[in-house]
Amino acid sequence: MKKVILCFSMILLTVVSAQGSWTPRKLIGTYPDWNYWWLNVRIGIDQFDTVYCAVSRYNYSQNDYEHDLYVLNTEGDTINVIRPWSGFDYQPIVQDVQGTNIYLGQPILGQGQASSPHMDAGVTDDSDCVSTTHSRNSVIYFTRLGPNGQHIIWLDSIYGGDPWSGRTSLARDPSGDLHCTFADDRQFLVYGISPDYGVTWTWDTLETISVMSHVRVVATPDTCVHIVFRTWTSGVQLYYMKLRPDGTVAIAPSIFAQGSERWCPNVAIDTTGHLRVVYIDGSSQAHNLWYTALRGDLDTGGQPVTDSLLTLVPDTIIQNDAVRVAGPKICVDLHNRAHVLFEQGVYGTGGTKHVYHIREDGGPWVGEYATESRSTLLVSPNPMFSSAKMQFNLVQQSMVQLILYDALGRKVRDILNCAVAKGLHTVKFDRANLSSGTYFLVFKKDSESRVVKIVIVE
Repeated sequence: MKKVILCFSMILLTVVSAQGSWTPRKLIGTYPDWNYWWLNVRIGIDQFDTVYCAVSRYNYSQNDYEHDLYVLNTEGDTINVIRPWSGFDYQPIVQDVQGTNIYLGQPILGQGQASSPHMDAGVTDDSDCVSTTHSRNSVIYFTRLGPNGQHIIWLDSIYGGDPWSGRTSLARDPSGDLHCTFADDRQFLVYGISPDYGVTWTWDTLETISVMSHVRVVATPDTCVHIVFRTWTSGVQLYYMKLRPDGTVAIAPSIFAQGSERWCPNVAIDTTGHLRVVYIDGSSQAHNLWYTALRGDLDTGGQPVTDSLLTLVPDTIIQNDAVRVAGPKICVDLHNRAHVLFEQGVYGTGGTKHVYHIREDGGPWVGEYATESRSTLLVSPNPMFSSAKMQFNLVQQSMVQLILYDALGRKVRDILNCAVAKGLHTVKFDRANLSSGTYFLVFKKDSESRVVKIVIVE
């Protein structure tokens, strides 16, 4: 028996490092008796993996529209604080030592004077110019700033309709084209593209789903465009859509997360072209911070796809708190580790608000999961209560065994033993009569085997 246990330990050391985990949260800032419903935070990262976090200083009694800037190292430790910090013309932009502008976004989300240069979204280009969009009073405005904040294009009206204030999203692809998305009248998914730095725009309605909001757009190195949005027509769902460089649909709107509530999705692209998505499970009383990763390289000829095919990492709770969590933002460093900034505090005015940072450990495993030649195995959630999803990828059809052992190396359950086709697969595992404790899930395929430690809790 000792030899069996030793063998398990050796295998475990080589495999568990591929599992995604998250660092304990670190407090960035505390705002006592904050006289506003939320703080609104933004996060960005430079090529040295230095993390920048902006926190809005707007509230009902202090509407000065300034921000606090927290500079973190890659471990999430605060190394500098600039308070207050206004950026260029109140546009939150930081510069690294190379002089490259890092844009964080506008935390105020439409609050303030109509003449103020607030923005919802923005990107930098190769000449260090910053392009931004902002929706207010049924108009979307576009601004382009020079490297030192010069007004190249200033609050130019580019669209008239009924977008939610503060709900536009903007991306720039490697060719230099700008892409803007939003939900018009909370039911039309509107998409615009500009090939000339925002001077002219072409608009199209991609989808009609009532009711939708929180539309986010990102572009990958292959110049494909990826869109994530939220609906609550029949259940609350998060959708994903992908456009090819020529504008044709690669993936029609497909549900990748759903539940009683799914709010405030935010998206970042990793170095492999996959999407990291973070969101919460409520508008005013969210207690869970959720995370998933989507396959950015998938192409199904304009057909909807199942979440088991699209989702690299299934719905995973990465933070839980009895007090409300809110406003998550995400970015990815050069090691493919996701960094998440989120708020925590009571909903409404007058309560103390906190800002926290967490970081994914072992981040490269997400990219490896989609591209490596070996099969992979992911269990979520882990620790688990009553059930979990076991997800694995096969590069070719194979005989697959999933076997559960207890901490002493004794087999307690055969979960799967059959031929499985090539691709991504999800197997639901119910706890049934198993007691709480530590178990080991063994994945066997041909001459290959992997082990994942599973913890069952009450």
